[in-house]
Amino acid sequence: MRITLRLNVIETNYHLGGSVLSVVSEYPYLGLTMTNTLSWQKHINNITTRANRMLGLIRRNLRASPQKLKQQAYFTLVRPHLEYCCTVWNSHTKKLITQVENIQRRAARFVLGNYHQRESVTAMISELEWTSLEKRRQAASLQMMYKIHNQLIAINPNNYLTAMQPSAARSFHPSKYQIIPARVQVYQYSFFPRTVAWWNTLPDNILTSPLPEVFKGAVASRI
Repeated sequence: MRITLRLNVIETNYHLGGSVLSVVSEYPYLGLTMTNTLSWQKHINNITTRANRMLGLIRRNLRASPQKLKQQAYFTLVRPHLEYCCTVWNSHTKKLITQVENIQRRAARFVLGNYHQRESVTAMISELEWTSLEKRRQAASLQMMYKIHNQLIAINPNNYLTAMQPSAARSFHPSKYQIIPARVQVYQYSFFPRTVAWWNTLPDNILTSPLPEVFKGAVASRI
């Protein structure tokens, strides 16, 4: 797979074991559908299709079940399809954000058993006290950033991040990082440039949370 933004792509053959490797525009890798344009449209199409199928299954089998059981089925069997590796594929376009949120909107109707077209689904989600999937993805990115910052996972922050320069500004904190400049959107909305901007808005007491669980709870209550 050749990943480039060039209009005139340099065509080069690659060999492995004496055989010429075929060229593809997309390929599944560790549960993600990677494309040569770094667009997540194909991946989001795939996960929303799987989530829709699972939602249809539980709707057929749990139609008469209590609300609590329906909700747990959605949380356990549907929502994971929409959140696996979301720190990688978290899209910034309104179209793709809405495509994912529509699954949760249909799930809210199912859980409450309310299919009246004139009823507000936004009100239903509020009644259920569900957080939007977009905000959950933001929280997941910040939790990953916390683990990287505190070196709790095998990603060296020094390879990707630069500490904010000390200053007398009230917004300065040694746990914050310099904003990462990006020339193109595909990089601007990738994990590090995007999450650093979110990370720097967090107050000092959250940035210095002693445990991942404490940080997770503080972020969830903030966003």
